[in-house]
Amino acid sequence: MEARKNKFDTLIIGSGIAGLNLARKLAQAGQKVFLASKEAITEGASKYAQGGVAVVSPLNPEDKLDGHVQDTLRSGKELCNEEVVREILSQGWARVEELRKLGVPFDKDFNLEGSHGYKRIMHVGDATGRAIMKPLLDNVSRNHNVFISQGTEAMSLISDAAKTKVIGASFVDITGESFDIFANNIVLATGGFAALYEDYTCPSILTGDGIALAYDAGAKLENLEFVQFHPTVYKAKNGFNFLISEALRGAGAILRNSKEELFAHKYHPDAELATRDIVSRAIFSEMRLMEAEHVYIDSRHLGKDFLRKDFPTIYNYCLAEGYDLAQDLLPVRPAAHYSVGGIKTDLKGRTNVKSLYAVGECASTGLHGANRLASNSLLECIVMAENLANDILEQESQTMSTEQVHYCSDYLNPIPQNSEAEISKWYKDELQEIRTYMSRYVSVERREKTLYATMKFLENLSNTKERTVALLLTKSALMRKESRGGHYRVDSPKTQLGFARSTILSKENIYKKRDQESQTLEDKPSVIV
Repeated sequence: MEARKNKFDTLIIGSGIAGLNLARKLAQAGQKVFLASKEAITEGASKYAQGGVAVVSPLNPEDKLDGHVQDTLRSGKELCNEEVVREILSQGWARVEELRKLGVPFDKDFNLEGSHGYKRIMHVGDATGRAIMKPLLDNVSRNHNVFISQGTEAMSLISDAAKTKVIGASFVDITGESFDIFANNIVLATGGFAALYEDYTCPSILTGDGIALAYDAGAKLENLEFVQFHPTVYKAKNGFNFLISEALRGAGAILRNSKEELFAHKYHPDAELATRDIVSRAIFSEMRLMEAEHVYIDSRHLGKDFLRKDFPTIYNYCLAEGYDLAQDLLPVRPAAHYSVGGIKTDLKGRTNVKSLYAVGECASTGLHGANRLASNSLLECIVMAENLANDILEQESQTMSTEQVHYCSDYLNPIPQNSEAEISKWYKDELQEIRTYMSRYVSVERREKTLYATMKFLENLSNTKERTVALLLTKSALMRKESRGGHYRVDSPKTQLGFARSTILSKENIYKKRDQESQTLEDKPSVIV
């Protein structure tokens, strides 16, 4: 592989809110940053975030940090790291104030979302992610310290010859040309892996690239089995899955089955406002009982004026699809939405691999546990970008040698030569097979027999990043022989005390509970794969 051997202070792979905010902070401090985006820099899960940022605010004096902490711990089903939860949540307001100064026009009112005990969701209508992205993109695009490379897919992390630390990454661009970038700090901000399923709410590129690359470089992965399915997703006429924000149910929208009967109260006392795993399973069960492809969300009683004012994006999109939410029931069903687990990090975003960081949805800080509380993800992105930037800026620059290096991965190149962005038939076929198996057997409900069959099937596919992440997720689901949060085993439907611990996957045969470089990474005994 011919290396361009470009050297930077920091290499950031991924251009969502976490990656952009980090690039902004580092570049303003004088660092030279290479920002790689798999597609256009504007294309990622962040811009589709409708809900908002969950934060205890002085504008809401009755709301308290302890309340937000307890709501988060309750959703996490005993797997959250309480120290991490309290630290991240306590920094929320300062980071929101920073975004406001950048020009994010947060609304004056606060929304309520499922399992929150108080209205604490700061939002910009129902398009908060897009509103946060805009000033970050403007800022980063104007900063000459940031080199932006779009249509650039990471194929492998690169370590030094002794394999003691990560020093760069290997990429392939939209023309099929390969090149290397080297940096003192490597940051994975690649998002989650919901697009490994047939129905998903994110862009199709989010198939877990960073998780596969980190695993091959020796990083520890945590709790991949916990996948959050958003309960209310509308499948558009063109096949696009359009998310119907949880805030709409928080505002009073209700669920009806195919016979237009209320049903959510049968599954949990909180009905439509139970945690997302519970509501998704309730919808899944009701669809099965009624032999239906969907249920309905009913917002007719909320009125046109309210819907157009508070949910303009959702209202206008549905109207264009032929549904007036003030008059019509809207068909919805669960779809893969958020990867709760990911690359294990500490509160500074550090992995167990020297010089390798992770931030955003691809990371697992200990905040979410077994099930993410609504709108805690954008909060985590902005807080952890601050923590990570501070840690990087405190590190002393080191002279690196790029004469002898080790490529950590050996994945098949999915972008053939001389074909621009057209993906080869074999790749599309195998990705569809992965999505079919994951949707059938590693979805809202899981069973040991079919999980095992899925693992065997995946082991025989071509060596791609998508196959790697799907296989690791399936192995994690097999190891957790209980039901908890975003992981439901039909053959083990109860939560078991003995599994109140994280599932850790690593290429190492033995996982050391603590080591000198990463003393804060492990706080509970873990299941080892």
